[in-house]
Amino acid sequence: MKNQIELLSKYNIGSLDHMTHIDNLDTILKHGLFAHNNPYKKKDISNLEVNARRSKIENIYNRNIHDYVPFYFNPRNAMMYKNKCENIVVLAFSKQILLMEQPIFTDKNAATSDVHFYNTIDDLKKINWNYVWSDSWNSKQNATEVKQSMMSEVLVYSHVSIKYLIGFYVKSKNVSDYLVEKYRIPANKIKINANMFFA
Repeated sequence: MKNQIELLSKYNIGSLDHMTHIDNLDTILKHGLFAHNNPYKKKDISNLEVNARRSKIENIYNRNIHDYVPFYFNPRNAMMYKNKCENIVVLAFSKQILLMEQPIFTDKNAATSDVHFYNTIDDLKKINWNYVWSDSWNSKQNATEVKQSMMSEVLVYSHVSIKYLIGFYVKSKNVSDYLVEKYRIPANKIKINANMFFA
């Protein structure tokens, strides 16, 4: 286990991040995260066109991608760009999920046609981490590849317990204050990181 944790640190994996609309926090904080067909979800921030392409079967457990809860290694990606508003909250979940929940992970957005799926920690080396941690994709010669790689995912089947939630990233102090006031979330669990979001 220790060697595996060190391996996650080698790739600068601090947490696994799930972005959501702030209006979904009521049920997430009560019930945890559910896959795409979530009976509790109030606001869907997903891209409908991309979502249609996610309705496919992965080749490890032969399940539909929509049956998984998605996380990003790098939440500052194209999905965040599509949802550049103050009401997006990034939920930071423990990287222990990679070791304990038998997830699958990808080397790019799971909706892409040439994505690869993995379920062995050693296969993290097959991801292009220089691309994953890029600040942007616009100025790159291989912009499409970088853009897709920045959206590499961790996919956990069906449900993720709230016990793995370790913190929150928000765009502004207004959102931070709202979380503290409404949900009694300790202020030290909330990080204001405007650079994670887009203007």
